Amino acid sequence: MGIAILDTDKEIVSILAELIAETGESPCPFTSKDKFLEVIDPKSHSIAIISDEFVDVVEGTKQVYDSIEIIGIGTADGSACLKAGAAHYLKKPFRAEEIVRVIGALSAPKTGTGKENGSPFVVADPAMGRIVDIIRKVAPTQAPVLIMGESGTGKEVIARNIHALSKRRSGPYVGINLAAIPETLLESELFGYEKGAFTGAYATRVGRFEQADGGTILLDEVTEIGSGLQAKLLRVLQERQIDRVGGKTPIKVDFRVISTTNRDIEEEIRAGRFRNDLFYRLNVIPVKVPPLRERREDILPLAAHFITKIAAREGMQEKVLSAGAKDALLKYHWPGNVREMENVIERAMILNEGETISSEHVVAGNTASADSGAVPPTGTTIHDMEKSLIFSTLRKVEGNRTRAATLLGISIRTLRNKLNEYSRGGQISDDESVVANGPDPEES
Repeated sequence: MGIAILDTDKEIVSILAELIAETGESPCPFTSKDKFLEVIDPKSHSIAIISDEFVDVVEGTKQVYDSIEIIGIGTADGSACLKAGAAHYLKKPFRAEEIVRVIGALSAPKTGTGKENGSPFVVADPAMGRIVDIIRKVAPTQAPVLIMGESGTGKEVIARNIHALSKRRSGPYVGINLAAIPETLLESELFGYEKGAFTGAYATRVGRFEQADGGTILLDEVTEIGSGLQAKLLRVLQERQIDRVGGKTPIKVDFRVISTTNRDIEEEIRAGRFRNDLFYRLNVIPVKVPPLRERREDILPLAAHFITKIAAREGMQEKVLSAGAKDALLKYHWPGNVREMENVIERAMILNEGETISSEHVVAGNTASADSGAVPPTGTTIHDMEKSLIFSTLRKVEGNRTRAATLLGISIRTLRNKLNEYSRGGQISDDESVVANGPDPEES
């Protein structure tokens, strides 16, 4: 497999190409965005090194070809590249051994090192342990799998692992988020189109099913597609062949299908929004992923896992959760599930300058009071909840408005406006007034 390079600096591209060749991989260098986009393909490229001048290319490549790992390079802090989907970011000038190390890590098999039970997942709760057992039994087969669960529970992680443990692991893994693509474009995204099929079709395009030939296709949020496309999808699953838009000859495709949904799919069927026959095609092996609040034993192991992961990624020292922080994590309801936890731990790791993560860091990160179980008293208004959260955060950062605004995810101007609103309306106590009006060294 090749490694694509995109940077306007010809010297950087040349140096990277030489380093990649020395590792035994095949470099594919580009200084032109258009040429890069014409050639990039998960069947030919496992990794792409992209300059932060092309954040749009990072985001687009990751959306279209999720299996391609992306390394961002540039002179900024890398946050834009990482947010767009890059797995790693190297700030120029970087050393040769750094890029070689990162390429090696991303090229390594992604089946995971696992825990004591041999699973690549962080598993302590029996509910997830049962899912891991199902994955082990199902992965070597060709059976379609339907993964159900709330957003953020790790459905895509499970799908990737099934592919990695399957007989198709040497083939492509192609994912498509069906909820993120307009209905009018979905058919051509899934099945491709021929040159001249419609206005703007200047060249033939291969669809996701063809890209997944010999491998696995993930239909993420499958319940989001309309009834017309559901009928076409059913035919593809039955006949194992696709028709490109504007094409005249069916194309045979060999794939395994894994699909996910965060909806109650049986309710969707009863409401007539999802075809019963398509459901039976997809639901050969059902996997129901419980929300994080229903697998409490996984919470602290996951937190420790994310601390290690973020510390390694950011090159910082691992931090320790205090007893109060652990208690806060365990009491919180986790509406955003595992994805929310990773965000909370990342925020605490970055904003906390000490070696210990205390309860104030994880509570402020959750934007809810973990100490109260994140359940406000009956009759509490949104206005009162907002005010309570703002003053609770201000107290925990000793009145530092700049830091409070950062933790709350709002601008310092918005925070000042809120405080002025409370003050004008006579809605703050003497104690709150001291916190709200105290000096802020970061604003001076």
